[in-house]
Amino acid sequence: MAQASRLCFFLSHEVSQILTHRFAALEEILAEGVEEGVYTAAVALAGIKGELLWQGAAGWLSRDSGSPAVTLDTIFDLASLTKPLATALAVMLLADQGRLGLDATLGDIFPEAWLPEDKRLLTIKSLLAHRAGLPAWRPFYKELLKHSTAERPALLTRLAAREPLEYPAEAATLYSDLGYFLLKAAAERICRENLDDFCRREIYRPLKLDTLGFNPRRRAGGRNIFFAATEEGLIPGRNIFGEVHDENAWAAGGVAGHAGLFGTGSDIFALLAALYRTYEGKPTGPFRPESVRLFFTPVTAGGRPLGFDAPHREPSQRAAGRCFSVNSVGHLGFTGTSFWLDLENGQMVVLLTNRVHLGRDNDKIRAFRPRFHEAASRALGCAG
Repeated sequence: MAQASRLCFFLSHEVSQILTHRFAALEEILAEGVEEGVYTAAVALAGIKGELLWQGAAGWLSRDSGSPAVTLDTIFDLASLTKPLATALAVMLLADQGRLGLDATLGDIFPEAWLPEDKRLLTIKSLLAHRAGLPAWRPFYKELLKHSTAERPALLTRLAAREPLEYPAEAATLYSDLGYFLLKAAAERICRENLDDFCRREIYRPLKLDTLGFNPRRRAGGRNIFFAATEEGLIPGRNIFGEVHDENAWAAGGVAGHAGLFGTGSDIFALLAALYRTYEGKPTGPFRPESVRLFFTPVTAGGRPLGFDAPHREPSQRAAGRCFSVNSVGHLGFTGTSFWLDLENGQMVVLLTNRVHLGRDNDKIRAFRPRFHEAASRALGCAG
């Protein structure tokens, strides 16, 4: 591909010559990801305790000949990063405002007859921590596409609610998109607006995070934004630039509780920095320290925090690599995105890629992620 001539890297202007040398390995690894077919586009950022120390970009927006180079302003489909950075934060804020308790049940929020009896006692907390007993995924988009666009968001909620539980609530942890379909609906019932509008007004805009949001192509000037390409996937004919890759989210109109969020690496880093500073007792943005600490704490030993993920207890199996402590929070996204924040030493790494553009079965990101994160930890001086 003659990659070297088309790779473009950027370093934060605050980084000294010493740090530039330390972070050179990250530039090389990011470039190798393009050369090895992990992705065509990547942006990564690394820092300590909210301070950005390095940022880089590599590759092209797509594999098409003549595709523009990736820059730090490239917008990525964040996939399941939507769960912690939109849905969970919306619930956190509603809880802070006294409008939605974590022990509230779906039956409290939806007294209507359409909610099945076995879902009425499911709590917001159980849904956030993937302990409600709901299955991981179902191809609801096939049914949604038979209905009008106006009907689909509500129908997605009802389809998720009708799905039988795979085990009793709180009996085990099973990562579930369906739980976040229901969380979105619950948050929207309480705030009386859609998730996108609420998050923009109450969270992203106060923090000056202008790129974070859903359906970016529908915004003013959205068709002129540079997006990293994804793929048509299971719904032929879709636009691979700036439209959500996840089929259920796409069929539901692009705003969903489990996927649909878009943004730049710099805005994600800034949001994580605000959360970390708040966690440390220096409130930044709309959240309270005690709320952030609660959402960052696993609900069971070795389990997930509320809305976030934690590293696998076995270091060799961690997507975050072996240098992030078990006292870390983060999340992965199907399109090839991730972030990790170590609450012990403050190291922060954001990695955004478009690995699905080379085919959703392209799993080279599995080996690439820990390799990159370990190199970032070494550069940050956090490797043990």
